[in-house]
Amino acid sequence: MEFFTIILEKSSSRQVLPDNFLKMLDGHRPQNMKLRQAGNRLRKLWDVEVVFDTDGSMYLDRGWKQFVRAYDLRHGYLLVFRYDDNATFVVKVFDTTMCRRRYQDDDDASMLCLFFLSIRLCLTPI
Repeated sequence: MEFFTIILEKSSSRQVLPDNFLKMLDGHRPQNMKLRQAGNRLRKLWDVEVVFDTDGSMYLDRGWKQFVRAYDLRHGYLLVFRYDDNATFVVKVFDTTMCRRRYQDDDDASMLCLFFLSIRLCLTPI
């Protein structure tokens, strides 16, 4: 399942998840989820606590602020969440230019860095 949300001021402290996502879980109420920034398959997983309010809405709570800070998520950014059935969300970040943000730890950015590093090592005299 995929869904998107837009970062608003109040979503920097906790993020509401859509009711249809909760329905898809078919009554299962997880206590924790993991977040992974898309393009970062082998690195950081962020542990995030899941909470429910009295009307049954589901939120990403403790740990969400750290994810927001780490990826510099700002007001107006669009996030696409993809749930992988393993209590993990893969998150794509689009900034206010409507383009996907690339981060230093993206796999494709890392591969490019390794490519240039290997060229430099090959050209370095021994």
